[in-house]
Amino acid sequence: MKMHVSSTKGTRICQIKDEIIEIIKQGSALPQGDEIWISSGGEEYPCLSILIKGKYACVHYFENEEGDAWQSEGDFNEEVIFLAGDEEWTAPEYTIIPIETAINCIEEFCDTMKRPECIKWEALWE
Repeated sequence: MKMHVSSTKGTRICQIKDEIIEIIKQGSALPQGDEIWISSGGEEYPCLSILIKGKYACVHYFENEEGDAWQSEGDFNEEVIFLAGDEEWTAPEYTIIPIETAINCIEEFCDTMKRPECIKWEALWE
């Protein structure tokens, strides 16, 4: 396994899932949260984007450059403001999942390089 992982601290190549999980935990502990991008080797797609802040996460899966993309479906009852790049983005409550569930998504993605099946997804741009 060789994954490219980008966060506000830069891009790293991770060889094991525990390295990625540690980046996620560090990012979630930041006051403003973090935005993490994960892809395989030097490939741009497929990739996962994880917005994290404290115990909250919102995950996006991008399958290809044609725009096939999905976002996580959760069941929180409040919106969360994430830092996406240099801008704040208010994620609707129905897209929020627990950080532990986001970690499960990352682990599954690293194993299969496909859209994780451990959560529900909403297709974007249909």
